[in-house]
Amino acid sequence: MISLIKLDAAFGKTLRKRRLAKLLTQEVLATEANLSRAYISDLEMGKKDPSLFTIFKLSDALKVKPSFFIEEIEQVISIS
Repeated sequence: MISLIKLDAAFGKTLRKRRLAKLLTQEVLATEANLSRAYISDLEMGKKDPSLFTIFKLSDALKVKPSFFIEEIEQVISIS
């Protein structure tokens, strides 16, 4: 069984990896997604559970499909 804690950690890892690949700071991503930098930090550390709306906002800011996160998380969880 997959726990919410594990999903949040996998989402955070995926978000951070994609943000860094795009050479964005947390501040820039937060501005682009209309979220706070602290919230981006909490997401990356697995401390927050993103809503579907948040995933869409982040996807738009990072120029990926929302399904990107699901596909990446599936890989992270299957490897862990």
